[in-house]
Amino acid sequence: MSILPSMAVNTATRTTVLPRFGWVTGYGELLRTLLRREIRVRYKGSALGLVWSLVYPLSMMGVYTLLFSVLWKTAGNIPHYPLFVLVGLAVWGFFQAAVQLGTASLLGNAELIKKIWFPRELIPASAVLAQTTSAAVMFAILIPLDVAFVPETARTLPLLVPFFAALLCLALGLSWLLSVANVFFRDVGHLLAVVFLPWFFLTPVLYGLDQLPAADTHRWAIDLIRYGNPVTPYVEGIRAVMLEATVPGAPLLVYIFAVGPAFAVLGLRVLQRYEDRLAVEL
Repeated sequence: MSILPSMAVNTATRTTVLPRFGWVTGYGELLRTLLRREIRVRYKGSALGLVWSLVYPLSMMGVYTLLFSVLWKTAGNIPHYPLFVLVGLAVWGFFQAAVQLGTASLLGNAELIKKIWFPRELIPASAVLAQTTSAAVMFAILIPLDVAFVPETARTLPLLVPFFAALLCLALGLSWLLSVANVFFRDVGHLLAVVFLPWFFLTPVLYGLDQLPAADTHRWAIDLIRYGNPVTPYVEGIRAVMLEATVPGAPLLVYIFAVGPAFAVLGLRVLQRYEDRLAVEL
């Protein structure tokens, strides 16, 4: 009896342009349950738990600092290079893990989807939101270090919250889109794993775009990486408030607060458009 009204609402609203957001409040307890399960499964049997979320970025920071700052000396013009890399890795690490796990989440919960009806967007959302715990640990370490080494950042650090919220919207939107595509085309997950490696190097995690030797003579390439890569503005914006004590310019601000939410709305709309077919395809 309770399922039929819900499906009737789905049919009635399917032709609307905007997605439905009733699941945020109407299924809040289910979302929290799925989120707790994601976190519990991720660290099940682990003695260190969330500490492992620090091991990878810290080890990579050490390797990249040794290579680019000590041996090759190509990062000499970037102040506080270890912190520079850590902030970039914190942003990228959250984004990559959230999108990869979110993309695989519908397939991973196929049995649950086939047994009972509930808003399917909850499953990718719980996978993405679970990654915020690791990001929170990273930023909890980074913020005191930023204030210690660059005290003037204390006045711009509050902007980290809305910037990260916009990044979260971007990750949610891509996860909703790709998780649906992954149900119909199972190669999407494999393709994504291949794409993330070059995507990482085309994102200014290890370098600053304006510090590249050919930045002045190849502005078109710099602009393409900055605005064609949806992660770049978030890396640069968060670095600006955490390391440079500055607010990004208007073009970057508009991008940050427009693109992320736009992807979230698009991804949610696509998932809701195809949610009645997911159980059949799975």
